[in-house]
Amino acid sequence: MLAWSYRFATNIELVDTQHKKLFDLLNVLSDCFDKEGPSEAMVDDAINQLVSYADKHFTEEEELMKEHRIDPRHFDIHHLEHKSFMYDVERLRNYMSIDEAAEELVSFITSWLTYHILSVDQVMAAQIAAIQSGTSPEQAYDDHHIFPYDAVVTRMMLNSVLVLWRNSMDRCYKLEDEMTALQAKLNQSARK
Repeated sequence: MLAWSYRFATNIELVDTQHKKLFDLLNVLSDCFDKEGPSEAMVDDAINQLVSYADKHFTEEEELMKEHRIDPRHFDIHHLEHKSFMYDVERLRNYMSIDEAAEELVSFITSWLTYHILSVDQVMAAQIAAIQSGTSPEQAYDDHHIFPYDAVVTRMMLNSVLVLWRNSMDRCYKLEDEMTALQAKLNQSARK
């Protein structure tokens, strides 16, 4: 489960409200897998709700950045991360059984949201606050494209990155095993 804390707050009401809703939807998904033999329909519904809401959130967050004329150097990276999340979740969802998807999806989404909110969203919030105070978007980016993290937040971000990396490596190993098995099958067929 992912619990909201003040460390995730951007102090932008719309963004924080939507992040809390994403946490709630992620926890609903996580709860599906805690139940004895979750149904495919239950899991699909929880994933659909989470993905749909994430897409809505990303669209509204990007509109907020455009409204404040946030520097394109930040916007482009932020937008790419949103697109990447949607792509990765769909790939995990489409190519895994419910049993595989359970731990993998919850782990991926938890780690991704933790890292994204604590890093990219915090930087966005700092830049928007600076722009609202009269700083140009370019200067706001120059002044705030790196956020001063405390030790706890740094550890949370590093843990999230390590989980994402481990999960990615596990998927690579599985693909290598599948490729090796497929190649062996092809070699046997060719010998016959």
